[in-house]
Amino acid sequence: MTDTKAHDWITFHRLKFPEPISSMDRAFPPVVGPDCWLFGPHYDVGPDGMLTGVSDIWGGVGIWQSRAAAEAMVAAPGEAMPWLKETVASWHCLSVPVTHRGMVNWRGYLQKGDAVRAAHLDPGGPLIVLTSAGFVSRDAETLPRIKRFVAGVVEVLEAYGTNASNLRRAVFRAGFDGLDGFTMSLWHSDEGMLKAAYRPGTHRTRIDEDKAGLLSDRTSFTRLRVIQSWGDWDGEVTWKHM
Repeated sequence: MTDTKAHDWITFHRLKFPEPISSMDRAFPPVVGPDCWLFGPHYDVGPDGMLTGVSDIWGGVGIWQSRAAAEAMVAAPGEAMPWLKETVASWHCLSVPVTHRGMVNWRGYLQKGDAVRAAHLDPGGPLIVLTSAGFVSRDAETLPRIKRFVAGVVEVLEAYGTNASNLRRAVFRAGFDGLDGFTMSLWHSDEGMLKAAYRPGTHRTRIDEDKAGLLSDRTSFTRLRVIQSWGDWDGEVTWKHM
């Protein structure tokens, strides 16, 4: 059980459409209810090294102040996302954040350390890591760093895919309005995640590059415990209620 002090609840949603959808051609309305809602296409990198904004996989993250509202979203996501009926597969998860660090623009302004209210007690269980990164501008001077960052994200996800501790991973752009994109990675254990992310290797190298100012202008990470999930993410990924 988590503590009774105020903290957020976070829902995750991975949707697979029968055909790729362009974020330039179609705008999905924000879900009503959460304090913050992010929804965008999976990374698709064009020949210029930049994101195309086109994918058949889209991901959503909702930050909720009420557990009841978050549970209702996961129990009946189609009520809040009527476009769910267009999908061929979807996965939905309720989680509680236990750690949040860094700077992020998810609400149209910068927040440092307070974008997510974490629980004071960690209930344990399956782990999700939510990360973000952003840039001050997208001008010509910044483009080489953005391309380097995009290539690094793809490389890291490929490396995670070879790790036995990693269940699933994905990265999404939160739109073309300046909000920071996000990654979602699911792990069997904290130990496996820490080894993959922070020991010498692909991700550790990218962290060092970021700290040296070679990649993004800001980053954040949030660690969360899975409370409940259901659906199909390249094969069922389900945990019972904790």
